[in-house]
Amino acid sequence: MAQKKQALDTKLGSWTDQANLTRTPTSGAEPRPTTPPAKAKREAYPVERSLMERLADTAEHYGMTRHELLGYLLTWSLDQLDTGAHTIPPER
Repeated sequence: MAQKKQALDTKLGSWTDQANLTRTPTSGAEPRPTTPPAKAKREAYPVERSLMERLADTAEHYGMTRHELLGYLLTWSLDQLDTGAHTIPPER
């Protein structure tokens, strides 16, 4: 299991590295100034048990912790929204 995680780390780096690599500024926009990330706040968000189990299974499959997986997936999804590759439909 440790070898699997090391292999994954060498391929992907940390999710914060991935965030810096995947983020592309939109055309015509000035790049945002880089500032150190704010300290994490602890907040609770209700999540269905089935989603928690799915996250745990996926994290184990890739040799990551659930927190690392969540950070990676949230960064990727927000990048998709920022670039316009994905949109969230308005509430009806």
